Amino acid sequence: MDSSGEHLADFLTPEGPMSLDAHAAVVRKYRGSFDTNGDRGYGAFHPDTGRMLGEVCLLRRAGIDALEVGYWLRLDALGQGFATEMTSAMVKSAFELDKVKRVDLMCSPENERSAAVARRLGFSLEGRLRDRQLAPHLPRGDLLCFTLLASEYPQSPAYPLHLAAFDFLGRQTL
Repeated sequence: MDSSGEHLADFLTPEGPMSLDAHAAVVRKYRGSFDTNGDRGYGAFHPDTGRMLGEVCLLRRAGIDALEVGYWLRLDALGQGFATEMTSAMVKSAFELDKVKRVDLMCSPENERSAAVARRLGFSLEGRLRDRQLAPHLPRGDLLCFTLLASEYPQSPAYPLHLAAFDFLGRQTL
């Protein structure tokens, strides 16, 4: 996040970039949430260099039998297909592992790149949600809500994605 400046300003706390210790505490919280079937966050790393590109997550705040996919990428990782690939993996995981009926993707109306990812993967624009704030560190404002239904998933470009998933015992679940 430090290397991307204003590009990721909405993801920073009001105090600015987190210290390494603060970020480690957040990662521990994510791990606990993952283990208790809450929100699930994943790091995204370059396949050749191992360099961190961003994060992707499945959030429980979308309602019953639904998940919301969210992500961020560092500035120099934009425009290379990583957001589409990360979102595809989360869509496949949500429908095939979690057996949800709906996956949502929210973005600000100005975030044309995220809206394009949603459309590219077959999400439909549900509408504009006015004056929303989804987390304490995020600004209030309008959001576009895109949704992909379970009945639409087989036609989505995410459906044929090769994805392997394993439980904590190393058993393949997908």
